[in-house]
Amino acid sequence: MGVFFYWTINIKYMKNKRLIFIGGPMGVGKTTLGQYLVEHKLDNAVFLDGDWCWYMNPWNFNDENKKMVVKNIQYLLNSFIANSQLENIVFVWVMHQQKIIDEILRGLKGDYDFYSFSLRPSVSELRKRFIKDIRSGIREEKDLSEAVARIPMYKSVHSFKINVTGTEYPENAQKILKVINQAK
Repeated sequence: MGVFFYWTINIKYMKNKRLIFIGGPMGVGKTTLGQYLVEHKLDNAVFLDGDWCWYMNPWNFNDENKKMVVKNIQYLLNSFIANSQLENIVFVWVMHQQKIIDEILRGLKGDYDFYSFSLRPSVSELRKRFIKDIRSGIREEKDLSEAVARIPMYKSVHSFKINVTGTEYPENAQKILKVINQAK
């Protein structure tokens, strides 16, 4: 009888996990922001970068690999959702179309509060960040034009938009925390 009572108390006071998606063009700072949130601002948190789910050589952008990456992402996110010790799940990826987010969410199970954010830089801000990454050997110059071309696509994504022009990741983290903490 005591075990049942304890279980009932825990369920009553248990809060939903928070599933936080952060999208934005390549080079905008999603990974840095997501890691900062997990390492410094969120309790019992885990970080997943969608790019890790298809890090391969050669990298082939085709239908088979696109299906594979979504399945890999869903598998890992479901594992995090099912883990009783995790409260905050931060997932970053380009996610420039709502259908990408919807496809990922369709394969998820369990209870969670979902938050979607899109990092939106000015063109000059993205160029500045991208060039810094090129000089550091993180990015290739050939990818810059594609990243810039995706900026306007985030207007149609159902997300909280964060203007990251002239701001650094700690300030942007505070913007995210303000939204998710108001929802409690």
